[in-house]
Amino acid sequence: MSDAPPALSGTAPIVAVRDVMASVAFYETCLGFDRALYNPDHGYALMRRGNLMFAFINAADETALNATANNVSAQFWIDDVAGYWDEIKGRFVDHPDLLPAGPVERDYGARELHVKDPDGFLMFFTDLKHSA
Repeated sequence: MSDAPPALSGTAPIVAVRDVMASVAFYETCLGFDRALYNPDHGYALMRRGNLMFAFINAADETALNATANNVSAQFWIDDVAGYWDEIKGRFVDHPDLLPAGPVERDYGARELHVKDPDGFLMFFTDLKHSA
C-alpha cells in the first residue's frame, strides 16, 4: 500500500428526473452517451461519454423536479464544441423542442453549446480552445 492518497478519477452530477428510462433514451439518442450502470427497477442510471458522466434518479417529489428544472446546471469542458454540435444536431427528431440553437461565442472568450434535457437540466458544453 502506498502513502499517496487515493486518486479521484471523476464526478457525476446526480439529477432528479421524472422517468429514468426516458432520460436514458434522450442521452443515448440525442447526446451520444452510453449506459455505464442502469437499473430501471431501482430508478437509477449512470450515463457516460468518455470521462463525462451523469447519474439519474427517479423522483416523484415535485420540489426536487422543480429544482432540476429551475436551479440545476453544469458546465462541461469539451475540445471541439462545434464538432460535437455537428454530431448531435440531427438527433433531436423525437425532441425537436429541445434542439439547441447551436454553439454561441461568448464575450468572455468561450464557445458554448447550451443543452436542456427533458427535465430541464441545463448543460453548458464549453470549448476550451476558445475560453479566455
